[in-house]
Amino acid sequence: MHTPLVVLHVLSVVILVGPAMLAPWLGERALRARDGDAVHTAGRRVMAFNALTLLAAAFGALVVTTSDEYSFADPWLIIAATLYVIALVNGAAVIPGVLARIGKDLLDSEGVLDGETLEQHRGRLLALAGLNLVFYGAVIVLMVWRP
Repeated sequence: MHTPLVVLHVLSVVILVGPAMLAPWLGERALRARDGDAVHTAGRRVMAFNALTLLAAAFGALVVTTSDEYSFADPWLIIAATLYVIALVNGAAVIPGVLARIGKDLLDSEGVLDGETLEQHRGRLLALAGLNLVFYGAVIVLMVWRP
């Protein structure tokens, strides 16, 4: 039972976490195009992919419960789980909220934002997307390395 769960966990991570890490960059692309609808769509995709990573986390929890080698008390697993929760909240709540605000501003201004406002939105989005990339990346490194 353990091996099929490991396969499901790794497969779900590859299919879901990769897009969750990269989806915020679609919002930046839509922002550069000044397309409010595309920004909203990117926000929904970011939220969906980050929420779907819970499936990978559930398989991971099942892997640990069926394992003789690992436990939830392992420090690397505690650190990885903490970073995952931070990435999940950032990706499923914070980034979509920022994208919704950017989309609203673009739609209200009919795509015409002054340069300063546009750069503030872009900087905030890139910072949050970068953090998400770092957090998910650290989780992946910890899961593969298992120090």
